[in-house]
Amino acid sequence: MEKEENDVFQLVNKSKSYIPDESLVSFIQEWLQIHKKRAKLTREGREISDEEKKKIRKLDRMKVHYLDNTIFPAMANLVYFFEAIGSSKMLSDAFEDEVIELVSPGNVKSAAKSVDGMRFSSSQFERNNLARLIIAILKTPRTKKKSPPSKFRISLMYQLQTIVGDSMDELLMQEYSYSQIWKSAMDDYGKMKGWLALLARSTEDYKRKEGEEDRTLGFLPRWVSNKATIYETEDY
Repeated sequence: MEKEENDVFQLVNKSKSYIPDESLVSFIQEWLQIHKKRAKLTREGREISDEEKKKIRKLDRMKVHYLDNTIFPAMANLVYFFEAIGSSKMLSDAFEDEVIELVSPGNVKSAAKSVDGMRFSSSQFERNNLARLIIAILKTPRTKKKSPPSKFRISLMYQLQTIVGDSMDELLMQEYSYSQIWKSAMDDYGKMKGWLALLARSTEDYKRKEGEEDRTLGFLPRWVSNKATIYETEDY
Protein backbone atom coordinates (compact mmCIF):
# COMPACT_ATOMS: atom_id res chain seq x y z
CA MET A 1 0.00 0.00 0.00
CA GLU A 2 1.47 3.32 -1.09
CA LYS A 3 0.97 6.12 1.39
CA GLU A 4 1.86 9.79 1.09
CA GLU A 5 0.97 12.53 3.56
CA ASN A 6 0.56 16.31 3.52
CA ASP A 7 -1.02 18.80 5.92
CA VAL A 8 -4.57 18.22 4.69
CA PHE A 9 -4.97 14.65 3.49
CA GLN A 10 -3.20 11.31 3.13
CA LEU A 11 -2.69 9.80 -0.31
CA VAL A 12 -3.39 6.07 -0.02
CA ASN A 13 -3.18 4.03 -3.24
CA LYS A 14 -3.82 7.21 -5.25
CA SER A 15 -6.95 7.99 -3.21
CA LYS A 16 -7.16 11.07 -1.00
CA SER A 17 -7.94 10.10 2.59
CA TYR A 18 -8.96 12.85 5.02
CA ILE A 19 -8.50 12.76 8.77
CA PRO A 20 -9.36 15.24 11.55
CA ASP A 21 -6.89 17.94 12.50
CA GLU A 22 -4.33 16.29 14.80
CA SER A 23 -4.31 19.18 17.27
CA LEU A 24 -8.12 18.97 17.56
CA VAL A 25 -7.94 15.21 18.19
CA SER A 26 -5.25 15.74 20.87
CA PHE A 27 -7.30 18.49 22.52
CA ILE A 28 -10.49 16.37 22.63
CA GLN A 29 -8.66 13.39 24.15
CA GLU A 30 -6.80 15.53 26.69
CA TRP A 31 -9.96 17.45 27.68
CA LEU A 32 -11.92 14.22 28.15
CA GLN A 33 -9.16 12.52 30.15
CA ILE A 34 -8.71 15.32 32.69
CA HIS A 35 -12.46 15.91 33.15
CA LYS A 36 -13.06 12.18 33.65
CA LYS A 37 -10.37 12.18 36.31
CA ARG A 38 -11.93 15.16 38.08
CA ALA A 39 -15.38 13.52 38.02
CA LYS A 40 -13.95 10.28 39.44
CA LEU A 41 -12.13 12.06 42.25
CA THR A 42 -15.22 14.13 43.05
CA ARG A 43 -17.28 10.95 43.46
CA GLU A 44 -14.59 9.68 45.83
CA GLY A 45 -14.65 12.90 47.85
CA ARG A 46 -11.22 14.01 46.64
CA GLU A 47 -9.89 16.91 44.60
CA ILE A 48 -7.50 17.15 41.69
CA SER A 49 -4.18 18.87 42.19
CA ASP A 50 -3.61 22.60 41.71
CA GLU A 51 -1.56 21.81 38.61
CA GLU A 52 -4.46 19.85 37.14
CA LYS A 53 -6.85 22.70 37.94
CA LYS A 54 -4.60 25.01 35.90
CA LYS A 55 -4.64 22.47 33.09
CA ILE A 56 -8.45 22.39 33.10
CA ARG A 57 -8.61 26.19 32.89
CA LYS A 58 -6.19 26.11 29.97
CA LEU A 59 -8.17 23.39 28.19
CA ASP A 60 -11.41 25.32 28.72
CA ARG A 61 -9.79 28.30 27.00
CA MET A 62 -8.67 26.00 24.19
CA LYS A 63 -12.26 24.78 23.83
CA VAL A 64 -13.25 28.33 22.89
CA HIS A 65 -10.25 28.52 20.53
CA TYR A 66 -11.24 25.39 18.60
CA LEU A 67 -14.90 26.34 18.43
CA ASP A 68 -14.03 29.81 17.11
CA ASN A 69 -11.23 28.82 14.74
CA THR A 70 -12.05 25.29 13.57
CA ILE A 71 -15.61 24.07 14.16
CA PHE A 72 -17.75 27.11 13.38
CA PRO A 73 -15.65 28.19 10.35
CA ALA A 74 -16.05 24.64 8.98
CA MET A 75 -19.84 24.95 9.34
CA ALA A 76 -19.83 28.37 7.63
CA ASN A 77 -17.81 26.99 4.71
CA LEU A 78 -20.10 23.98 4.26
CA VAL A 79 -23.31 26.03 4.47
CA TYR A 80 -21.98 28.60 2.01
CA PHE A 81 -20.75 25.92 -0.39
CA PHE A 82 -24.07 24.05 -0.51
CA GLU A 83 -26.21 27.19 -0.63
CA ALA A 84 -24.13 28.44 -3.55
CA ILE A 85 -24.59 25.13 -5.36
CA GLY A 86 -28.30 25.10 -4.53
CA SER A 87 -28.70 28.56 -6.09
CA SER A 88 -26.93 27.81 -9.37
CA LYS A 89 -27.50 25.02 -11.87
CA MET A 90 -24.12 25.80 -13.41
CA LEU A 91 -22.37 25.28 -10.07
CA SER A 92 -24.51 22.24 -9.30
CA ASP A 93 -23.54 20.57 -12.56
CA ALA A 94 -19.86 21.50 -12.18
CA PHE A 95 -19.54 20.14 -8.64
CA GLU A 96 -21.95 17.18 -8.77
CA ASP A 97 -19.27 14.46 -8.80
CA GLU A 98 -17.40 16.08 -5.89
CA VAL A 99 -20.60 16.52 -3.88
CA ILE A 100 -21.35 12.82 -4.37
CA GLU A 101 -17.86 12.03 -3.04
CA LEU A 102 -18.39 14.37 -0.10
CA VAL A 103 -21.79 13.13 1.10
CA SER A 104 -21.33 9.54 -0.22
CA PRO A 105 -25.00 8.53 -0.70
CA GLY A 106 -24.24 4.83 -1.17
CA ASN A 107 -26.15 1.63 -0.31
CA VAL A 108 -29.52 3.29 -0.87
CA LYS A 109 -30.72 1.30 -3.89
CA SER A 110 -30.13 -2.07 -2.21
CA ALA A 111 -31.65 -0.79 1.05
CA ALA A 112 -34.73 0.53 -0.77
CA LYS A 113 -35.32 -2.90 -2.32
CA SER A 114 -35.54 -4.51 1.10
CA VAL A 115 -37.81 -2.12 2.98
CA ASP A 116 -39.20 -4.23 5.79
CA GLY A 117 -39.65 -1.86 8.70
CA MET A 118 -36.52 -3.14 10.40
CA ARG A 119 -35.59 -1.06 13.44
CA PHE A 120 -32.26 0.74 13.51
CA SER A 121 -31.83 0.16 9.77
CA SER A 122 -29.97 3.49 9.50
CA SER A 123 -26.86 1.65 10.70
CA GLN A 124 -26.33 0.39 7.14
CA PHE A 125 -25.48 3.96 6.12
CA GLU A 126 -23.06 4.74 8.95
CA ARG A 127 -20.04 4.58 6.62
CA ASN A 128 -21.54 7.26 4.35
CA ASN A 129 -20.10 10.66 5.24
CA LEU A 130 -23.25 12.76 5.62
CA ALA A 131 -25.25 9.94 7.22
CA ARG A 132 -22.33 9.32 9.58
CA LEU A 133 -22.39 12.98 10.62
CA ILE A 134 -26.17 13.05 11.19
CA ILE A 135 -26.12 9.76 13.12
CA ALA A 136 -23.31 11.12 15.33
CA ILE A 137 -25.19 14.38 16.04
CA LEU A 138 -28.44 12.58 16.94
CA LYS A 139 -26.79 9.84 18.94
CA THR A 140 -27.22 9.96 22.73
CA PRO A 141 -24.02 8.87 24.51
CA ARG A 142 -24.44 5.54 26.28
CA THR A 143 -24.46 5.53 30.06
CA LYS A 144 -25.20 2.91 32.71
CA LYS A 145 -28.58 4.54 33.31
CA LYS A 146 -30.92 4.65 30.33
CA SER A 147 -31.70 8.26 29.47
CA PRO A 148 -33.92 9.84 26.80
CA PRO A 149 -32.36 11.87 23.98
CA SER A 150 -31.68 15.48 24.92
CA LYS A 151 -34.36 17.92 23.84
CA PHE A 152 -32.15 19.62 21.28
CA ARG A 153 -31.83 16.27 19.46
CA ILE A 154 -35.62 15.89 19.36
CA SER A 155 -35.88 19.42 17.96
CA LEU A 156 -33.28 18.60 15.34
CA MET A 157 -35.07 15.37 14.37
CA TYR A 158 -38.29 17.34 13.89
CA GLN A 159 -36.50 19.87 11.68
CA LEU A 160 -34.86 17.13 9.59
CA GLN A 161 -38.13 15.25 9.19
CA THR A 162 -39.91 18.43 8.06
CA ILE A 163 -37.15 19.23 5.55
CA VAL A 164 -37.18 15.69 4.13
CA GLY A 165 -41.00 15.74 4.02
CA ASP A 166 -41.06 18.96 2.00
CA SER A 167 -38.51 17.55 -0.46
CA MET A 168 -40.39 14.26 -0.69
CA ASP A 169 -43.65 16.15 -1.35
CA GLU A 170 -42.03 18.05 -4.20
CA LEU A 171 -40.57 14.89 -5.78
CA LEU A 172 -43.79 12.90 -5.51
CA MET A 173 -45.75 15.81 -6.95
CA GLN A 174 -43.52 15.73 -10.02
CA GLU A 175 -43.99 11.99 -10.45
CA TYR A 176 -47.60 11.42 -9.33
CA SER A 177 -49.24 14.90 -9.21
CA TYR A 178 -52.16 14.65 -6.78
CA SER A 179 -52.73 10.96 -7.49
CA GLN A 180 -53.74 8.44 -4.83
CA ILE A 181 -50.07 7.50 -4.46
CA TRP A 182 -49.19 11.10 -3.55
CA LYS A 183 -52.14 11.39 -1.15
CA SER A 184 -51.29 8.08 0.58
CA ALA A 185 -47.64 9.05 0.94
CA MET A 186 -48.56 12.42 2.43
CA ASP A 187 -51.02 10.77 4.84
CA ASP A 188 -48.34 8.33 6.03
CA TYR A 189 -45.78 11.12 6.34
CA GLY A 190 -48.25 13.26 8.30
CA LYS A 191 -48.78 10.44 10.80
CA MET A 192 -45.05 9.99 11.36
CA LYS A 193 -44.54 13.73 11.69
CA GLY A 194 -47.41 13.85 14.17
CA TRP A 195 -45.75 11.32 16.49
CA LEU A 196 -42.48 13.25 16.46
CA ALA A 197 -44.38 16.51 16.98
CA LEU A 198 -45.79 14.96 20.16
CA LEU A 199 -42.24 14.67 21.47
CA ALA A 200 -41.16 18.03 20.05
CA ARG A 201 -43.88 19.86 21.99
CA SER A 202 -42.02 19.05 25.20
CA THR A 203 -38.93 20.90 23.97
CA GLU A 204 -38.08 24.55 24.43
CA ASP A 205 -36.22 26.94 22.18
CA TYR A 206 -32.57 26.88 23.13
CA LYS A 207 -31.40 29.80 25.22
CA ARG A 208 -27.76 30.49 25.89
CA LYS A 209 -26.64 30.47 29.47
CA GLU A 210 -25.62 33.78 30.94
CA GLY A 211 -22.05 34.61 29.96
CA GLU A 212 -21.97 32.24 26.98
CA GLU A 213 -20.67 33.61 23.70
CA ASP A 214 -23.08 34.19 20.84
CA ARG A 215 -21.93 32.38 17.69
CA THR A 216 -23.88 32.76 14.46
CA LEU A 217 -23.26 32.48 10.74
CA GLY A 218 -22.70 36.01 9.50
CA PHE A 219 -24.50 35.63 6.18
CA LEU A 220 -27.97 34.74 4.92
CA PRO A 221 -28.94 32.57 1.92
CA ARG A 222 -29.60 35.67 -0.20
CA TRP A 223 -25.96 36.72 0.34
CA VAL A 224 -24.99 33.71 -1.73
CA SER A 225 -26.95 34.81 -4.78
CA ASN A 226 -26.11 38.51 -4.37
CA LYS A 227 -22.40 38.25 -3.64
CA ALA A 228 -21.05 34.87 -4.63
CA THR A 229 -22.68 33.77 -7.86
CA ILE A 230 -23.14 35.37 -11.24
CA TYR A 231 -26.73 36.14 -12.16
CA GLU A 232 -27.85 33.40 -14.46
CA THR A 233 -30.54 32.85 -17.08
CA GLU A 234 -33.19 30.19 -16.59
CA ASP A 235 -31.12 27.80 -18.70
CA TYR A 236 -28.34 27.77 -16.12
